[in-house]
Amino acid sequence: MSTRVNPASQDDLIPHAISQRLQQLPARAIGLSPELPQLDLSQAASATAALDPLPLDDRSAGRRSHPLGKNKHRVIHTADGPVWTCGNAVMCGCPDCEAPVSVRLWLMIADCWNCGVSIELSYEQQQAAMQLAEEIGAADAVSTRPADLIQPPRAARMDGPDWPEQPIGDTDVSDDSRARLIDILRKSMSTMPAWVVSMLVHLALLLILALILLPQSEYFDSITISTAVSPEDTEGGVTFDYDPDDPLEYDSPTPLNRQEIERELREVQVRADQDARELLVDPEPVAPRPDLRRVVDEVTARASPYSVATRDPRLRNEMVRREGGTTLTEAAVSRGLRWLASVQNRDGSWSLSKYWNHDGPDNKGDAAATSLALLPFLGASQTHEHGRYKVTVTRGLKWLIDHQESDGDLRYGITSEAGMYAHGQASLVLVEALAMTGDERFREPAQKAIQFIERAQHKHGGWRYRPGNAGDTSVVGWQLMALQSARGSHTGLEVDDATLKLADYFLDLTSRPYQVQKWRTAPAGALYRYLPADGRPRAAMTAEAMLCRMYLGWRRDDPRMMYAVNWLLNNALPDEDNMNLYYYYYATQVMHHYGGRPWKIWNRHLRDLLVVKQQRGGKYPGSWNPKEFQWGNSGGRVYVTALAVCTLEVYYRHLPIFKQLDLD
Repeated sequence: MSTRVNPASQDDLIPHAISQRLQQLPARAIGLSPELPQLDLSQAASATAALDPLPLDDRSAGRRSHPLGKNKHRVIHTADGPVWTCGNAVMCGCPDCEAPVSVRLWLMIADCWNCGVSIELSYEQQQAAMQLAEEIGAADAVSTRPADLIQPPRAARMDGPDWPEQPIGDTDVSDDSRARLIDILRKSMSTMPAWVVSMLVHLALLLILALILLPQSEYFDSITISTAVSPEDTEGGVTFDYDPDDPLEYDSPTPLNRQEIERELREVQVRADQDARELLVDPEPVAPRPDLRRVVDEVTARASPYSVATRDPRLRNEMVRREGGTTLTEAAVSRGLRWLASVQNRDGSWSLSKYWNHDGPDNKGDAAATSLALLPFLGASQTHEHGRYKVTVTRGLKWLIDHQESDGDLRYGITSEAGMYAHGQASLVLVEALAMTGDERFREPAQKAIQFIERAQHKHGGWRYRPGNAGDTSVVGWQLMALQSARGSHTGLEVDDATLKLADYFLDLTSRPYQVQKWRTAPAGALYRYLPADGRPRAAMTAEAMLCRMYLGWRRDDPRMMYAVNWLLNNALPDEDNMNLYYYYYATQVMHHYGGRPWKIWNRHLRDLLVVKQQRGGKYPGSWNPKEFQWGNSGGRVYVTALAVCTLEVYYRHLPIFKQLDLD
């Protein structure tokens, strides 16, 4: 800074060289917005003087009166550049960019806001700054500085601190030594940027706080837990001793004891096993069972597509194991039969609507409830000759036969839409009782019931609510199952083949091609509607019709059957949010007969769902709640319980059509 100005004429203004430098800097470098007019630097002194809150001649405020009176700016020129005042601040110029900067009086350094250079004042500049500080009343900022701290400069920039010639001891530190130490620290810090100094100070404070606040560690005898596998013991880790008598406390609930869980599971398994064994025990058989070798030969030789030989209790466990059942499914069957037996009316019938009044002497049953209730008993090999429910089954069969009309009609006065449903189900009961026991007392009632079905058929091959009505797929399914059962072994019943062919034709009418997607159409014979004129196929009707097609002779590799099975799996798997037991009853039989992967998928979804939904306690233990199923409110508790039990008996209720069994 070699430029010199006349002090007499420039004492009241910012130095001329600094003024020129400020004019050359861009607006943003001096903190001005480019949209605002720049400040006239020639008026800087007067503008700054107007901002001083206290008059300098106010001695009562403890400040020295300025020797220039109202003029508050004075410049002292040195060989290294001018030092001047601006309000209550002492300023100097940056040696690199000539920008005006404020001097930190207690360190006698300055940081340039424009180029970032850290500036140490020269000896003359320090003296000038001290003088100006006293004149403007800022001498307090440097009052603690010893006079010997202002040293003549060794160079324009500091190369490093001067270390004292004598080492500083722990005691008897002289004022000279202390002053020299402070000077060394000041000069060391003056070469650092302000943010580095601040960071070091704060870091030192944090370390001191950490040493004060952190508790001392306590060490205990320990064992070592290591991720390295070694036969030798090694030291490491920290553990602590504990009193085994003190109870452990957890923030979260304590998990169940493993032994307790195993005990509960064992109890559940034991109860299920006991319930399942009820169906295998026959305390007082009325007639001897057929020879076991003959039963096995019938099963393995596939003598009939509608064989009931697999219901034999001597084959039951193996069939359940082979076909995907469990002890829990067998226990559910046993509990369901126990509840159905408990709500049988005194006259041997069951009632769909008044099952809760079964003890009433005048409570009358109906053919639909009685037939539905008897089907699961027969499916579990409970007949009037064998099983623990012989009396229950005997009374129910007797009620059906006693209420059959002379023309074979088993509807017993039902004139509603349930009429032909009830007749088809009752006919199936009589035919199965004949096939399972060979008791000739069932032959004539069963034959008459079959002939009534044949006469009730519509000319287009269907059946509906009343004899002669145009058919719907739902009623057709029950009639065809009764006809196919009559064609099975050990019955000797006569069935008109023309009736079956006409029924097959009706199924064709309900299975037109259907456009599943814009680019894909289901073939005729794959998906089925409730009525021929319906536009949309339904899952329940497709399952019911496909079961009929299986018994009418369709092969497993038929493309239409393969399409239907895949469509049911992809669109109507058992779902807890949309349960339909009528659909489950038919679809489960279809999947079981089809076998393979579709059966495994279906069984996995359905089996546990039905077991879980069975009621274990309350007023109706062993039954299923009709409110949880579609059409449940219409059929009632007897209806849903009977269908659920029949569905869980699928593992042995009928011989698989497309699979060869090899029994041990």
